[in-house]
Amino acid sequence: MKDAHQCRVAVYGAGAIGCLLAARLAQAGCEVTMIARGKTLAALRQHGVGLTVDGVTRHYPVRATDEPRQVRDADYLILAVKQQALDDISAHLAPMLAPQGAVVPAVNGIPWWYLPTLASPLGDTPLQSVDGRGALRRALPLERVLGAVVYIAANATAPGIAAQNARNNLILGEPDGSMSARANRLAGLLQASGLQCEVSGDIHQAVWIKAMGNATFNPLSVLARATMEAMVQDPYLGKLARAMLGEYLALGQALGLELPVTVEQRMQAAASAGAAQTSMLQDALQGKPLETDALVGAMIEIAAKLNLDMPHANTVWGLIRHRSLSAGSI
Repeated sequence: MKDAHQCRVAVYGAGAIGCLLAARLAQAGCEVTMIARGKTLAALRQHGVGLTVDGVTRHYPVRATDEPRQVRDADYLILAVKQQALDDISAHLAPMLAPQGAVVPAVNGIPWWYLPTLASPLGDTPLQSVDGRGALRRALPLERVLGAVVYIAANATAPGIAAQNARNNLILGEPDGSMSARANRLAGLLQASGLQCEVSGDIHQAVWIKAMGNATFNPLSVLARATMEAMVQDPYLGKLARAMLGEYLALGQALGLELPVTVEQRMQAAASAGAAQTSMLQDALQGKPLETDALVGAMIEIAAKLNLDMPHANTVWGLIRHRSLSAGSI
């Protein structure tokens, strides 16, 4: 494998997570290129990417472009955009990679590669909610994918600058369960930069455990306009969250997943986020489109394919789906 200074990384998307990962990898000595637009692109070109930790902001040199066709030979291509944006950029992704390069989707919810690489009762079933036209499957061979689960609390404080908060954990894993050199290499670079990063032999399990929380707390936070802390502490919201988590836990088990987590453990993990706002609530407050299909709709679609009844999750899905069709912020 290449040394850090020879490692080429492309980061598609320059929001909070994209900037944070780009800064960390540049700090580790990687050659980083970011794909961005507008004011963020201008800021990256002028100052580099900024990362604020413990109140101190440092900038790291990166290349920045708004033209994906200018990016080639990336050893790792990190996708730090909303899942609903992936369809539009899918045709640009494969040409950006080196011959042995890997794409790392740092996205929430159930990704497009999940069911096709999971031995489950549904087999190689496409999900309309995450890759309805099959553009991602056609654009990226599954062997190019390195799975990722992001437990990083960050927010964008200015164009091209991210502030890192309490959580800083990332899980990487090959969809086939192997402990590959490319996964260990990227984990080592991230660990050297100060992030906690582990390589899992069961990335499907790790994705589902996070997806349970996303599908529960993101829509509830928008509907109730509540922080993580409020949802856990409120007796009525807490009861509903527990019911939804139980349904998603049963759904994962119906897919054949071994899930070493309980509803109460997921509630405790949510409580550890304190007064943080979910990503979906932040988007709603800013009048941005909500990431409902990937975070909630995919889970509901899987349940329907398995003929599994999830009354609480389905009710919340109906409400947040209607909410996402409404224009403007809340």
